[in-house]
Amino acid sequence: MQQPIDILITPDLIVRCLLGFAVGALIGLERQKDHEDTQVGIRSFGLHSLLGTLAAYTYTATSNPIVLIYATVASLVFLGAQIGHKFFVMRGRGLTTSIVFALSFVLGALVGLDAAPPPGQYIGSLSVLAMAVSFLVFLVLSFKEEISETVTAISKQEMISAAQLAVLIFFLWPLIPQTIFIGTIEFPVFTVYVMVVILLSISFANYILVKKYKERGRYYFAFFGGFANSEATVASLTETYVNSGRIHVGKTSTAAIMANISMVLRNGIIVIILEWTLASSIAIFNFYLVPLAILTLMGIVSLLQARRQVLEGEEGEIADSLGSPFEFGAALRFSLVFTAVSFFSLILQTFFSDLGMLVAAFVGGFASAGAVVTIATPLYTSGAISLATAVYAVIIATVTSVMNKIIYVYSLDREMTLFKRVARDAVIMAAGALVYVLVLALGYLPVG
Repeated sequence: MQQPIDILITPDLIVRCLLGFAVGALIGLERQKDHEDTQVGIRSFGLHSLLGTLAAYTYTATSNPIVLIYATVASLVFLGAQIGHKFFVMRGRGLTTSIVFALSFVLGALVGLDAAPPPGQYIGSLSVLAMAVSFLVFLVLSFKEEISETVTAISKQEMISAAQLAVLIFFLWPLIPQTIFIGTIEFPVFTVYVMVVILLSISFANYILVKKYKERGRYYFAFFGGFANSEATVASLTETYVNSGRIHVGKTSTAAIMANISMVLRNGIIVIILEWTLASSIAIFNFYLVPLAILTLMGIVSLLQARRQVLEGEEGEIADSLGSPFEFGAALRFSLVFTAVSFFSLILQTFFSDLGMLVAAFVGGFASAGAVVTIATPLYTSGAISLATAVYAVIIATVTSVMNKIIYVYSLDREMTLFKRVARDAVIMAAGALVYVLVLALGYLPVG
């Protein structure tokens, strides 16, 4: 006769049970808080998902599906009873609670079916997936009113733009090659494609934020967009400024300053993360601290000055018509500039040594300082370039990236009002950092 299999109480099983209950209870928390008279809440959802966890875990441990089948049938009975009670007793409408109640069982089963995690870990990949989906469902349910209002307010043009962006991402993404060879140069064509997608995504987000939050929207967009790509962010701000009838030039230039400040902060974060991860040191970051402080301080000074001018003189509202939220023209012009600069940088890095890296940092900064920083830091930690070269490359690329907004604004708007303000603010930010580079170059502050 077959001997029964002992399922020991292990830390892994305890963690699975806790997670199995939690992934359902989190959804039940939202349902109970949103519907005080609901018949299913934290306990019902949590126990339902725990049922799935125990049934699935028993199946993985014994290879006998009887418990899993029994639990699945029981879950269907509970679900049917819940739906019947809602429609025939409570006379309610909608299937959201019933759908997420069924989903809680599946999430619990994922936790139970998860493979044993590696030594030293207690959570496997399927458990992480279950937690992520549970949290996503919680967010979707929590912000249902905001989502409903947003969907209601979306125009036909905006829906078409969102569909175009989805097609560009999901259908073309697998078809674009990573690199192509132009002579002996291996050019990252996929990177250019990603930059176009980023710009179009940022443009769409900018459109939505400005439309929803009016004047505050562009500031939110500028600061957080600058962390992703300051060049694309400023390009999108300029396009919105042109489409809205060139009003609020001061607020647009203020937003451009915020994008530059967040870009400077982002580069510092990239340096310290890469250095510490690759070499457990912060040698480059120690020298980057001074220009980081200078650029941020000068940016804040320019920001306050621009803000004061806005409060004193600008009037009017953003135009109702902001044009299309999906601007291919701006993306094309941006991608052409980015492609030319990136290709020239690759030539310099291929055929020259440290001097080539510095020239590439200057040229590459016009396309993306983040890319230069991401390249220069690992080259230093691997010994391919000196500390001095890495420090100069990071600072030069950052300063160039502050200045490159002048080019992108001019390429999108030949009317000089915004161009002059962005150029003035960029020069103010860059001046102090350039003085610091000169101090380093003259040896007053030696770089090892």
